[in-house]
Amino acid sequence: MAAFGFSVPRPAQLRRFGRVFYPAGLRMQRALAEHVSAGDRPDQLVILEHDPVFTLGRNATPADIHMSDDFLRAQGVSVHRTDRGGEVTYHGPGQIVAYPICNLRGGREDVGRLVRGLEEAMIRTARDFGIVADRLAGAPGIWVDTPRGPEKLGAIGLHLSRWISTHGIAFNVRPNLDHFRWITPCGFTDKGVCSLGSLLGEAAPTWEAAADRLQAHLIELLALDLQPSREPSRSVSALTWRRGEAGPEVLMMLRVPEHGLWWQSVTGMMEPRETPEQAAHRELAEETGLTGTLRPLGLSHSFWVDPAIVRFPDAEPRFNTEVCFSMEVTPEAQVRLEPLEHSEYVWCGLDEAQERMKWEGSKAAVGLLRKALTA
Repeated sequence: MAAFGFSVPRPAQLRRFGRVFYPAGLRMQRALAEHVSAGDRPDQLVILEHDPVFTLGRNATPADIHMSDDFLRAQGVSVHRTDRGGEVTYHGPGQIVAYPICNLRGGREDVGRLVRGLEEAMIRTARDFGIVADRLAGAPGIWVDTPRGPEKLGAIGLHLSRWISTHGIAFNVRPNLDHFRWITPCGFTDKGVCSLGSLLGEAAPTWEAAADRLQAHLIELLALDLQPSREPSRSVSALTWRRGEAGPEVLMMLRVPEHGLWWQSVTGMMEPRETPEQAAHRELAEETGLTGTLRPLGLSHSFWVDPAIVRFPDAEPRFNTEVCFSMEVTPEAQVRLEPLEHSEYVWCGLDEAQERMKWEGSKAAVGLLRKALTA
């Protein structure tokens, strides 16, 4: 056990989310790393799933991405440079991403031990589902020997600052493997990428089942003594739109300065015992006086809540999970703003609405509405 990970237990909190947009994930990591840097606070283990994204590590070059920006944009894949080690890699739905945000000071100043523990957790997770995976000399991550040659099942890339670790591992359950063909993954041109889905077919586990196993192995190998953590709050968004003469128009409202001074459509917190649909209808009535046809956009995402925007009574980081809807209203519908929340409003086309939106989830909601209207 001592060769892989750590053996002395350390207090930790588990944060398990579903979809997290990559920039929101970076903000989440920075906030948790700052929190953990105080020596008496627990380590953090974050498990999530990202939107389709190529991330460039410190050793990556733009040539590692083979497709044009316009092509990637049309396919819904974004590109971000990061401070982790390594070259370019892909994250997307069907892949488990785990960020161990650990304080290695006080006798755990051994990055190699952390790396081996993370790799071993992925190796044992693969073994749980009948797959033999192992390390490969000179090639970080875990690999499977296939008839096509060695293929990577799990990637690893860390960043260390003042002995606080960020970034982590990506384990392929059922991601879109075609996306890996658009890059030189991790700098290798002579090796492939696999997933539990490509290896096991219909027998492959769900994301949740595989995440359960990986989570258990990470807790054991990193010697994490789990402590209670606060559940994320819950909110809804209702992208409100109407049919205009030039095409769909989205309602954009400007938040008052004490609420952030950015443009948005309808959002609000869920109240106890409310369903997301009930909350969306209530927020629409309270913020705009509008009613209409509410439809789910098939998007739920989580993010860190900046204490500069919302004040909290203690230092523990807060998170929120938002469920997204669209709401069509009639062209004649009259907007009645709640003046304590919004100072003005405008109806604008989809491109302008997406440009005005401040947050990744809101921009994605506009994209999903566009896709639904053109289907």
